[in-house]
Amino acid sequence: MKHLFIALVFACPLAAPSSASTLVTHTDSSALHQHIDGFGTCLSGDSATQEWFRQLFFDDARFSILRMDLVPVFRSPWSDFTYNSPWFHNSPPLPGPEGNNVRTYTGPDDYSDLFAGRRAPIAVMGPDINANLAYFDFDAASVHAAGTMAQLGKANAAALGGFKLVGSIWSPAPWLKVSSGNAIGDAPWPLPVGGTPWPFIWGGNFAGGRLDVSDVPLAVFDDGSGPTSALTQFARSTAAYLRGFQNRYGVHFYAISIQNELNFEEFYNSATYPLSSQYIAALKRVRSELDRYPDLADIRIMGPEDLLGGDAYGMWQYGGPVHKNLQYLKHIADDPQAQNALALFAIHGYAADGASAANATPQQWLWWKEGWSTNPAPGLPASVAGYASYGRKSWMTETSGEATSWLAPSSGFPGQGAFGLALRIHQALTAGDQSAWIYWQLADGKPVAAQTLTDADIRAESPKYVALKHYARFIRPGSVRAGVDVQGDSNILASAYWHAPDQAMTWVVLNGRPVSEPIRILLPANPPPSSTYLLVRSAEGSLWQQATLTPAAGQLSFTLPAYGVATVSDSPGIDSIFTDGFEVP
Repeated sequence: MKHLFIALVFACPLAAPSSASTLVTHTDSSALHQHIDGFGTCLSGDSATQEWFRQLFFDDARFSILRMDLVPVFRSPWSDFTYNSPWFHNSPPLPGPEGNNVRTYTGPDDYSDLFAGRRAPIAVMGPDINANLAYFDFDAASVHAAGTMAQLGKANAAALGGFKLVGSIWSPAPWLKVSSGNAIGDAPWPLPVGGTPWPFIWGGNFAGGRLDVSDVPLAVFDDGSGPTSALTQFARSTAAYLRGFQNRYGVHFYAISIQNELNFEEFYNSATYPLSSQYIAALKRVRSELDRYPDLADIRIMGPEDLLGGDAYGMWQYGGPVHKNLQYLKHIADDPQAQNALALFAIHGYAADGASAANATPQQWLWWKEGWSTNPAPGLPASVAGYASYGRKSWMTETSGEATSWLAPSSGFPGQGAFGLALRIHQALTAGDQSAWIYWQLADGKPVAAQTLTDADIRAESPKYVALKHYARFIRPGSVRAGVDVQGDSNILASAYWHAPDQAMTWVVLNGRPVSEPIRILLPANPPPSSTYLLVRSAEGSLWQQATLTPAAGQLSFTLPAYGVATVSDSPGIDSIFTDGFEVP
């Protein structure tokens, strides 16, 4: 790789050019950081079937990663009456036979007990993977939406610089789970009655509980040759669901996670693996099952996909005990088979840490990457390794929660709105060295809110969507992040990305000050500067304003508004991808 020397220079409003602060970026081999695999979102609902959604996702934002839900969708009779839950199926709807709007059970042995005059059947997976495909519905609305989006991504992979389909399992099939010993708290209707023990079926959701990893064969899982275990059934179900989806839509999975947020029991599809040993047992069994089939063997498993903790305990262990982030990694590393099974790490970046000021330290990202060598809190180990020490890349696979305006709150540092989202992306990429960044949802059929980037009405005018697009549109898959040395005002943040195939450079600059700042980019001599660069700026009341920058005396100059974000790039490929419309191939 060629050696590049890039300097970003900005001046304080009243400072003379000679006293300007400088940001220096090196892209020689000693200063390069992570390779970027891409940006994207997860899907929810059927908004992805609409043309405007697809245009924003692929053509405008240039997202190259699509994340989907891998909770298996079963055919009738295994799915009748939303898995035989009483909600919406009794008259009156409440209460059901248990005085509740859910159906409880403790495990596979009582999953099919008589309830409301019905017995919910169990889909037993046999040793023939192709025979197991018949249990699933690959044309259900949510599955079809993901499948057709994946087809579009695959068809336009060259224009996107690559396309990756990934999936996460929110819950195993309900009959594979056992009681966790926990219960749901008090909540208003239509949620279950407070104190309802996990697991239960709620409106078709496989809520709470934990996968039975004991590997004890049970008669209810007799596959025709004899009893099998829940762990075997989970591995077979996962393999069959992946093959069936790939066969139906012709798109191969890049990676999967065997459990989304593995430490939370919720009223929606969820499950918990409180101990590393439980997660490792499932991880190894699924990996072994996938390795049996040539069409599945190269699907990577990513994980553990826990939440970035709010404090040091959230990075290691809660009481109980409930293992967290770095403890999972340690035990996985201690087991050679588990270590080989997990191809890359994944984490959810929900921590608000580091967003209270432009120069605030994102401590959780540093702990995730580097661990610690000094005990950060009572009762924690004195020394813990971060993910970087294990030789695996890490992806940020879910986050959300910001206000929909560019600046929030209205007074003080605006770290809770769209500008705050841009800051969080910067922190994940620069402090966390994340190779991919995936938001929760682009849209969900409702007005844009904390969990989404935009909606059908405002589309590309949404501040949160624009904040992510500042990174996603021009930082192409295969780019490598270069280190930036900030010399001067730490309220100006910058990151730089070198894309060798296009010989293109992209900078993203954030102004964490309440006043505008003049910016100068000193261009490198090698490779030769482009004749023009695209500048895109966004700030309060002025989103995605484009201009052309022409080098003068080896530099580019512009002004960045207060709490603004700017992207400067000579990356090609800004023409429309969908010249022939949005029809699925």
